[in-house]
Amino acid sequence: MSPRRRTIGLLIALAAVALLTLPWAVFTSRADLTFGPHEAQYRITADSRLTVDFGPLGTLLVPAEDYIPLGLGLHVDIGEIPVSGEDRDDDRPAADPDRVDDGGSGETGGGAVDALGGDVASYAALFSAPQAQVDQVVAGLLQEILIRWALAVCLITGGLVGLAAVLGPQRLETVVRAVAGKELIGITVVVALVLAGLGTVVAQRPKPIAPDPAFDGTPLAGSQVTGRLGGIIDTAFAAVKDFADDNDAFYDRVLTTLRSQWNQRPITGNWNDRGMVPPAGIGGQDDDSNDGVSTFVFGSDIHCNIGMARVVGAVTEMSGADAYIDGGDITMTGTSAENYCLDVLDDELPEKLPRMMVKGNHDSMETTGHAKTRGWKVLEDSSAEMAGVTFFGAADPRRTVFGSGPQLETDLTADQYAKRLAEEACDADFDIMLIHDAAVGAPSLRTGCVDYALSGHWHRRVGPETFGSGVRYLSSTTGGALANALTPGPLKMNAELSIIRVDNATKRPIDVQIITVTPDQKVIIDPWARFPAPLPLAAQPPEDEAGE
Repeated sequence: MSPRRRTIGLLIALAAVALLTLPWAVFTSRADLTFGPHEAQYRITADSRLTVDFGPLGTLLVPAEDYIPLGLGLHVDIGEIPVSGEDRDDDRPAADPDRVDDGGSGETGGGAVDALGGDVASYAALFSAPQAQVDQVVAGLLQEILIRWALAVCLITGGLVGLAAVLGPQRLETVVRAVAGKELIGITVVVALVLAGLGTVVAQRPKPIAPDPAFDGTPLAGSQVTGRLGGIIDTAFAAVKDFADDNDAFYDRVLTTLRSQWNQRPITGNWNDRGMVPPAGIGGQDDDSNDGVSTFVFGSDIHCNIGMARVVGAVTEMSGADAYIDGGDITMTGTSAENYCLDVLDDELPEKLPRMMVKGNHDSMETTGHAKTRGWKVLEDSSAEMAGVTFFGAADPRRTVFGSGPQLETDLTADQYAKRLAEEACDADFDIMLIHDAAVGAPSLRTGCVDYALSGHWHRRVGPETFGSGVRYLSSTTGGALANALTPGPLKMNAELSIIRVDNATKRPIDVQIITVTPDQKVIIDPWARFPAPLPLAAQPPEDEAGE
């Protein structure tokens, strides 16, 4: 047999195997993701509908012709709402006496009522920002399909190669000669088998959906509910829709106010740490006069408030920021379902903008692991450079969950971790420390090894002020996270976001501008506040007078 025929035969075999195994890979793949607050498993069907299976309660059937091509559909098996953690960390750093009374953990709620309210907010997020969920499902299923398809092709092709080796050259040539010249017949048989399989799937398509009038005029228009779920859908859906509508309307007005006030914001300030003042209009992304500074938008404790995520994105874009940095607590409890909170924030930020975070006590290792897959730099006892400035930080050792308080995610208590962090800071080369809880970063500032530290967690603003021999700045909650109240939705307390300018020559923070959003939808843009200079180590006050 000629090499040309051997090559043609191999290519035909590979094409046949790939063609036959693709439908199998598509319709047998499963992706374990989330749906609102629930764990959920997704699989592709051929019924042109989205089927959300709530088990004994019934199913939600949504027409999918407009957004799923080729007559395909999607089946979602809804699982439980993940909750974890029973242990408490009784050895936390002492809370600041002036700090918001949240148990020292930034707790934003607790108990069954708050948890159910959080579930409503999670469902409402699907209406307010569905693209993050869509992207997650597409990426998850595509990965599973490609893995299964590649595995099937490799196994079957490998089996054919192994069979050829067992038969030997002479027997293999006899078999090839027997089918030589019959490639067209083989291709026809393969295509017929594929079409027959697809035809069988199409023939088994279920009955058309009977639309439920409760969904008229909503994004779920044309949908149907079956089983006992139909008896409560009107009330439940109305609650979710009202929440989503109120949330969207609130932040639409906030963004309108923000944009109208942006050009009138205070723009004077110390352009660098030598005291130069920029002319009017400086501060835009396209202004060449910015070369001496790097601009960072700094947020913390957003606690899954996807409405404020829109504000973060708008401020980051309008300020021409070089990067976004987050002081932690992007989620409320750090479950896998709350990866959605980070996805929404990530989608709202300008595309390709560098972004960095440090884990807060309301986040988890799951949260930071997911952030890495989205391209975030995560500080975990490590340093990283953003816009020419080197940051050093570490994850909060605690994890706080609804109804069970903080638990440890490391072998060290927060006090022990703070001491170890101070030792690591003295061995590291960096410009600014980023740490979630200022109490954890306090020993590092006292050592003289840290000049500047950014934090959150206390849900109130502190500084910029000297502390120890360094300077600390604590951002208030960017999500407006009031203690013992549901964070997502219209604000219940002021939410704050910071714009920080850093001198590129000295790598020192110059000044900060605070943007405050109030529950009555006002936007306040403060004048620039200057960062003080660090103190000589000998000049720092005694520990009991340091103001902690």
